[in-house]
Amino acid sequence: MEFTGYIQADSIAWSEDSFDEIEPTTGQPLNDERFLIRRGRLRADARRDGMSGSLELDGNTVDGATARLVGATVGYAYPARGAPVVGVTAGLFKTPFGAEVPAAERDKAFLEPPAFARALIPGNYDAGVMAYGQYGVARWAVAMMNGAPVGDAQWRGRDPASSFELVGRIGAVIEGPRKFRVEVGVSGLAGSGFHAGEPPTKEGLQWVDDNNDGVVNPNTELRATPGSPGTPSETFDRQAIGGDLQLHWCFCVIGNGTAFAEVAIATNLDRGILYADPIAASRDLRHLGYAIGFVQNITSHALVGARYDRYNADRDRNERIGIPIVGIDQVFSTLAIMAAARWNDAKFVVQYDHERNPFGRDDNGMPITRAADRLTFRAQVGF
Repeated sequence: MEFTGYIQADSIAWSEDSFDEIEPTTGQPLNDERFLIRRGRLRADARRDGMSGSLELDGNTVDGATARLVGATVGYAYPARGAPVVGVTAGLFKTPFGAEVPAAERDKAFLEPPAFARALIPGNYDAGVMAYGQYGVARWAVAMMNGAPVGDAQWRGRDPASSFELVGRIGAVIEGPRKFRVEVGVSGLAGSGFHAGEPPTKEGLQWVDDNNDGVVNPNTELRATPGSPGTPSETFDRQAIGGDLQLHWCFCVIGNGTAFAEVAIATNLDRGILYADPIAASRDLRHLGYAIGFVQNITSHALVGARYDRYNADRDRNERIGIPIVGIDQVFSTLAIMAAARWNDAKFVVQYDHERNPFGRDDNGMPITRAADRLTFRAQVGF
């Protein structure tokens, strides 16, 4: 039995998108400049022969104090020691899509995933069964999952449909001279989403006080509201394909470094930022996202890095502005610049995010991309 854990304590020192105000529709505060516990994780792992089990708990204060189960698996791997040629695991685990989503939050250089990962696989974890393994340079994983990740904006991990989601990645790790290494992979996903129907409504009577006298005038101020038939719930298809590439090197005097790039193309899959419902929209919703960057270690006690990510939530969106209909790019983009110092299992990170958000409107009501820069400090310690 092995117990591990870590705590990530954040301070959002400055946020351009923070206001001392309440969001009128939800009643939630719009202030982002605060201290919070981003993650407090405890993990237990047990192994015997080829069998294994794990349990991971999380506590955070992102949306108020929360304690939850984020991971729980049972599995078998062959051989029992060393890298498994073949293994199977069942339970609640990270979705095997791309390189960013399955990576451990404890070891990531940047504070949070890029926008396309938060949109397509929100929360990273989902329940299902997965087969995986490696042989030589080859790496593979394929899973049958519920299709409602724990961060799903609508269903919060509770799958509303009986269909399952097939997702997987095949890749290779190629070792080169002088500790140079290439990791490359291709991922795919296919499944079904769910559009909730509406119950029927009855006819009603509405009073509209046209003259504001507070007295009901039955001749002009009482209006009938017609009923409506209910609509059944429906399912729809969604899919994605992605590619990832990592180049690792070692400048022996300075330290290890990594350059990376990842791209994902999807249809009707956004479940975290702009929820994709093609039945409500009467058309398919196509998404495109990518991230590119590097991280360089400076000795074993410091590292620096930069990452640019861009996500188009709806590549076909248009809007009528006056008479013409024009295309509207709902593009989220962030340039993240990071520096960190570390000592054993402790790490201190400072990151500046130059972020652009497409939800803005100008004084004339026209769509406009608004600034949402922020400066964040993180202290992390583990055991």
